[in-house]
Amino acid sequence: MAAIPSSRSPTRSCRGEQILQSPSRCCGAGRPRQNAPHKQRQVASKATGILEAIPTQEHQQQQYVWQGDDEFTNLNDRHDAAPVPLPPIKSPKRAVLVRHGQSTWNAAGRVQGSSNLAVLTSKGIAQAETTHELLRPERFDVLYYSPLARASQTATIVWGDRKGRIKELPSLREIDLYDFQGLLKHEGKERFGEQYKKWQSAAASFEIEGHAPVRELWHRASLAWTQLLEDATNSSSMLIVAHNAVNQAMVATALGLPPTYFRRMLQSNAATTVIDLQPNGDKPPLATMNRLNQAPGRPFIPTADVERDIPRIVLVRNGATVSSEDGIMMGSGNDPLTTLGEIQAQKTGEVLMDLKVDILMTSPQDRAYHTAKDIAKLQSLAGARAPVLQPNEGLRSRYLGNWEGRLAAEVRGTPSPPDAESLEDVMRRAQSVWDEAITAATDGGPHTVVISTHSTIVAAMLCICLELPSSRMSTFRTDPGSISILELPFSSAGGKGVVVRCMNYTAHLGRWAVPITRDDMDSEALCGIEGCF
Repeated sequence: MAAIPSSRSPTRSCRGEQILQSPSRCCGAGRPRQNAPHKQRQVASKATGILEAIPTQEHQQQQYVWQGDDEFTNLNDRHDAAPVPLPPIKSPKRAVLVRHGQSTWNAAGRVQGSSNLAVLTSKGIAQAETTHELLRPERFDVLYYSPLARASQTATIVWGDRKGRIKELPSLREIDLYDFQGLLKHEGKERFGEQYKKWQSAAASFEIEGHAPVRELWHRASLAWTQLLEDATNSSSMLIVAHNAVNQAMVATALGLPPTYFRRMLQSNAATTVIDLQPNGDKPPLATMNRLNQAPGRPFIPTADVERDIPRIVLVRNGATVSSEDGIMMGSGNDPLTTLGEIQAQKTGEVLMDLKVDILMTSPQDRAYHTAKDIAKLQSLAGARAPVLQPNEGLRSRYLGNWEGRLAAEVRGTPSPPDAESLEDVMRRAQSVWDEAITAATDGGPHTVVISTHSTIVAAMLCICLELPSSRMSTFRTDPGSISILELPFSSAGGKGVVVRCMNYTAHLGRWAVPITRDDMDSEALCGIEGCF
C-alpha cells in the first residue's frame, strides 16, 4: 500500500512515489531551533515496497522548544480528569495494539512526548517489518493510527497491502510532556531537578506547567477507546498503532486500572499487545488481556534501558495436552503432553537459554513437570548448571469438581460447581508460592526464578503482582507453552511494584503458537474458566 500520510508530517510526490517530508518543516507541537531542512537517504522497504526515510545524524541533533500550544491544543482533550467508562458494545472485538519501531529520538535518548520531529531509524524499520511478518496471517477489519510520523511510518509497514478502513486518530498521539519534550535525560535532571525525579519515580502525581501528563493521558486514552469503539461498530478485529505511554494507558483503561499503573505493563518498540472485549449489556465491555508486549526481538536480550541484571520471575504455562487441544476441562487431571506440547516445552526451554535460571519451581502434575524438565535440560546445554527441579503442591492447577472431564463449551456461562476449589483458595496457595519466589529472586540476588505451572496459577500470580483480587483472574489469558516475565525493582518491598515485561509471550513457539487473531472470540477460549485464565 502507499505510505500512510501523517497530517503532521506531509508527503510530497517524487516520480510517482510518496516520500516522507522532512519533519523539520512541520509546524506545531513546538518548534525546532534550527530550521534548515535535513538530508535523508531513501531506502526501499522489502516488506512493503514503500520508501522509508532514514534521517541523518544532523536531524537527530535538532533541538525542540515547547511554545505553549501546538496543533493538538484545539482538540481540547488535555484534562486532568478521571477516565470515562468505555461504551457498551454489541459484539465481541479484538484490539491489537502495536507500538512504533525505534525512532531517532529513542536512539538518542531524547524525550519525545507528542512532538513530531522523530522518524524511524533503520532499526525501527526492521522492527516494524518483523512485526509485519508476525502479523501477516492475521485478519484486521480496520486500522487506527497516531498522526505522529514515527507511528504512521510503522502503521504503513505493519498494515502492508491489507484491504480495509484506515483512520488517523489524534487521541492516539503520545503523552503530552510539554517543556520536557526534546530534552535528553541529563538535560531534564539539570534543568528540572526534583520535578524530573518525580516524573521518574512518581509519574502519576507529576505535574508541569499546570498539567498532569499521566492523569491527562489516562483520560485521553479513555476518549480514544470511546472514539474507536463507536466508529468500529461493524468491525471485530482492530489494529491500533501508537506509542509507549498511550498504549500503556489504553491497556490500563480497558482493564479499569488507575494512572498509578504507569510503567507497570511495558510496551517495547514494535511490540504487540492484544485485548479482547466482550459485550456486557449496557455496561462497559469485559476486557481480557490476551497478550502483552510481544516484541519482535527475544524477550531477554538486554536493552538500553535495562543495563543491569535484575531479579525476575518467569511464569511458564505447560505445553499442550489432549484435553487442552480438545477443549476439555482438565483441572487437577494428570494428562501428559501431546507431541505438540512436547515441541512447545522444547521451544520454551530454548528461549530460556538466554537466561541463567537459578531456581526452577514446578507443579507436580505431569504436564508442568515435563515442561520444567525440558527447561532444566536445555540450561545445561547452554553451559549453565542445570537447576534442580523443585516440585511445589501450591502450583497444582485448580480442582474443578464435576466440571473435570467435561467440554468447556458445555459449562460456559454457568457458576462453578460447589465441589470445585474456590478462586480465593487458589489465590491463597498461589500467594504462598509467590512469597517463596520473591524471597528466592531477591535474597543474595538478583536471581531468576522460573515457575512451570498452569493457566489458573499464572493468572493468580499476575493478579498478585498487580495487586488485583481473585475476581480478576479471568482477566488474564495464557496459551500452552507461553511465558510471562515479571521484573522486580530493587526498591520494591515484599514484591510490590512488580513490572510486567510481557505476558503470554509465544513468539518463540513459531508455527506451534496460537495465532494472535484466531477466530475464537465466541468460543470456549474466552469463557473465564480453566483453559482461558
